[in-house]
Amino acid sequence: MNPIRYEDYRPTERSTYQQELDEVVKQVARRTRSSVERQPVGRAIRTAHGKTYGLLKAMVTVGDNTGFYRQGIFGRPAVYDAVVRYSNGLGHHRPDHQLGAACGMGIKLFGVPGPSLLDDERDSGTFDLNLINNEVFFANTAYDYMVIEDLFAELPEALVDPARRKTWMAEFLTRRGTLTDPDSWLWDELLAMLSFTTVPRRNLLSYTYNSMGAFRYGDHIAKIRTVPTAASLSALTHQIVDVRADNEAFRRTLVAEAAERDHSFELQVQLNTDLVRMPVDNTSVKWPEDLSPWVTVARVDLPRQDVGGNDNLAAADTTSITPWRSREEHRPIGEIQRVRQEVYRRSSIERHRMNGQDRREPAGSAELLG
Repeated sequence: MNPIRYEDYRPTERSTYQQELDEVVKQVARRTRSSVERQPVGRAIRTAHGKTYGLLKAMVTVGDNTGFYRQGIFGRPAVYDAVVRYSNGLGHHRPDHQLGAACGMGIKLFGVPGPSLLDDERDSGTFDLNLINNEVFFANTAYDYMVIEDLFAELPEALVDPARRKTWMAEFLTRRGTLTDPDSWLWDELLAMLSFTTVPRRNLLSYTYNSMGAFRYGDHIAKIRTVPTAASLSALTHQIVDVRADNEAFRRTLVAEAAERDHSFELQVQLNTDLVRMPVDNTSVKWPEDLSPWVTVARVDLPRQDVGGNDNLAAADTTSITPWRSREEHRPIGEIQRVRQEVYRRSSIERHRMNGQDRREPAGSAELLG
């Protein structure tokens, strides 16, 4: 089955989108400013992925791809200097046992040719990928994001308390009562959210990480993921993360593994071949692999390194990663992707300003990690 052409995708247009986006951005800005008082770390933190586990030097090697996969920055063999940031998905900075296992892998490539999609850094040369350790996401519109972002501020406590769990899920499902028709309730989104509660607590280097939405892939549409290579996965010596015995288990495990050996991931692409069964505007539905297999287009290598110092956490905290730090050939698509463009930008501006951090793109991994 041939992949769908990007030009054949028609985005959903809603008259209330801009008003809803403006409200989302204001809400995220307020929550970012108030995070100094809400979180016990003495600085502003992200409203999502608030706790960082480490920043690692990396190298991304693009293969000699063929056919439909020879697109954009994956159109010819190349090697890019890069960094990888690991973080927890919730907007809290707490001991690991008070957080879930939903975690992120952010990849920043340096020296990528072409203008960035971000107007204020067109010539930065950086290119970001935002990935999570689950196959689906739980918000698809600006209004969804506004309500769900507010509800997520109560996690994980809301799902632990039996009484609040019921009302919390009812508010999620009905978008706090604004969806009165059961046919419009957020069933896909609720099931996607609940799937995050089943993610096991494991070594951060053992997960498969997926893009939270679709992207343009040159002439086509795709999702992206990283998968540990078989050799890298079998070499791990710290498979399970025991948060009951160690409040910083995710970070300590990552530090130990990074210091012991090299690690590697395959960077893979899944092309869209059916806009009905592989929806772009509903990120809560998994794209079936029987319609389109995952194909490796590049490799991510993490050399053996020491990331155990506080300076590493400081570098990770200042590093900004957004799916819109991309190129036209890989433009994020779908409403929730458009929401993330402005939300990430405003959150980054507020956080860096409050923390006295210089908000600019580094020239390479050496500038961040020495």
